[in-house]
Amino acid sequence: MHRRIATLGLGSTNYWFTFVSDPLTVVFFLFWEIFVLRSRPWLVGLTFALGLAAWTFVEYAFHRWVYHKGRSAAHAGHLVHHESPETLIAMPWFVVTAAFGSLWYLAQLVQVHHVLSVAAGILLGFVGYGLFHHVMHRFEFELRWYRRLRAHHTIHHHFPGVNFGVTSRFWDRLLKTSHQHKSNLAAR
Repeated sequence: MHRRIATLGLGSTNYWFTFVSDPLTVVFFLFWEIFVLRSRPWLVGLTFALGLAAWTFVEYAFHRWVYHKGRSAAHAGHLVHHESPETLIAMPWFVVTAAFGSLWYLAQLVQVHHVLSVAAGILLGFVGYGLFHHVMHRFEFELRWYRRLRAHHTIHHHFPGVNFGVTSRFWDRLLKTSHQHKSNLAAR
């Protein structure tokens, strides 16, 4: 059943539409925060940056504990990605839009400031992750940092229990889930 639900994320229409709907949501949240809630722009910028920073852990956590665990549609979709890394598959656009739309609805009901700017940072991190992950599976560049991250992710595809970070290796190092760390432990 979950495998059937995961197919909602398959295909180029859903895949590419997420790169339209998600950035539009980011813009809408920042607009709402500044022009409707009248939050101070410098605080919006700061909380947006905090959201972007928080994204690195959200990415790691989702990849490790949602995409690689359980019997969910997210797990089933991620298995499709591991079986065929160049398949165009993404979270169904309406799932992300509904989740962030619900957050907007709740935030505007209580008129709370900076929740939307943090969420916009997290969502922009998600968009950046999607673009970066797409590029990683299709292009090679000579940039040293890119090659390191690409190698880190390639190892994950061969050893799915390690290297959960895609845009950063920080959390794998901190939480000792990097392939290098696991190899060092096995050698002891």
